[in-house]
Amino acid sequence: MSINLRDILPGKSAHLLMAPDHRVNSLTLEQEPPANSINSAVLVLLIPSLNEWEVVLIKRNIYNGIHSGQISFPGGKCDADDPDITHTACREAFEELGIDRKDIKIIGQLSKLYVPPSNYTIYPVLAISSNRGEYKPDPREVAGYIHVPLSCFNPSLIKRSKVQAGPSEWIEAPSYVIDEHIIWGATAMIIAELYQVAAAEASTSFIKPYSSSSNPEI
Repeated sequence: MSINLRDILPGKSAHLLMAPDHRVNSLTLEQEPPANSINSAVLVLLIPSLNEWEVVLIKRNIYNGIHSGQISFPGGKCDADDPDITHTACREAFEELGIDRKDIKIIGQLSKLYVPPSNYTIYPVLAISSNRGEYKPDPREVAGYIHVPLSCFNPSLIKRSKVQAGPSEWIEAPSYVIDEHIIWGATAMIIAELYQVAAAEASTSFIKPYSSSSNPEI
């Protein structure tokens, strides 16, 4: 059963921590995504590690597009026959990584986020898994995947990195740097909210990201 997270979601205040400079003003003023934006969903999947949760992220293939080669959550555009956002996120996660919905537990949704360059409105679906699996990336879309401990997203670890925002456009943006991977943009903005939710006292009723036992609590 999913849980209503609405009362503890920081939303825009968390997103702004990781928003690229050129996005701060428009995001601050934004009330709702444009009516013509394209709905999409991503699966924010937490898996158990030795003593905390880890986030599953993918590395996109290099292609002729604005998100080429970026680190992101598995996900994509809603299909006309998808019954709801959760179905979209799970379908995309299965297509991209082979993650089976029966192996995960849906917790709820994080705050939606509009992405102007693609005109997508992203709905992050939060889920947990009781075990670590070996995934099967679709080579057409996914170059690989990584597991990143939630502790790596502590606000004290935020950096500013030079990132490619388009075919010939480079900008500086807030980022998380994990080994050779730079996580920025919409993915980093969603992660900033995830971290705050996981760390919030109210969230301990369904997830404790920092457990002293050998496995995080579910």
